[in-house]
Amino acid sequence: MVVKYFDKLAAAFEQHADPAIAAGAKAYMRNISDFYGLPSPLRRKLVQTFLQQEGYPTHENLETLVYFAWEQPQREWQYTALDIAGRMVKNAGPGMLDLAEWMIIHKSWWDSVDFIAPNIAGVLFKKYPDTRMEYVEKWMASGNLWLQRSCLLHQLKYGKTTNQALLFDLCRRLSGHPDFFIRKAIGWSLRQYSKTAPGAVIEFVKAHELSNLSSKEALKVINRQNSF
Repeated sequence: MVVKYFDKLAAAFEQHADPAIAAGAKAYMRNISDFYGLPSPLRRKLVQTFLQQEGYPTHENLETLVYFAWEQPQREWQYTALDIAGRMVKNAGPGMLDLAEWMIIHKSWWDSVDFIAPNIAGVLFKKYPDTRMEYVEKWMASGNLWLQRSCLLHQLKYGKTTNQALLFDLCRRLSGHPDFFIRKAIGWSLRQYSKTAPGAVIEFVKAHELSNLSSKEALKVINRQNSF
């Protein structure tokens, strides 16, 4: 049933595939996946046209759709599932958090995780605040760097509603992590929050031993503004 639902989109992807772009994308993404070679604007246009013609899946079918997309060798299928899930998340129940977790830990890479954390998990945590700490603590304890990165990044779009205590606590707890993706995420989350509370971020960075990467990223906006 899911395969039939995607027939027209699969045909469109094949029709517009570009082997040269696909090869470049695969190399850029460190060979984690094959690609059709669809530039993002074109892919989004094809998906939008498809959804206008076929409609959205039901929330009950979304999980099956995601599993199907994750089984496909071309990365554009995972992007498609994320596009659709991201459009449906505002009307989703808290059970979608389990699906978000599944997507984070399967075929994991920064491109998918960095979409899921703020656009799916972050939206659901804000909609269902009682669920947040259960998942955050579970993900932090997992030892999975992508789940931990998601903890750091889920508040990227919260702005003034950011839970500063939680953000700083997560950055502190992961400050000694050796992995680039965690250190980068610490800096990114602090840099984003610095647009709302620059003084608090400066004090946090001064008071904690962060990696050079994390500190540099955290203060990037502040230093840029002070240079004028």
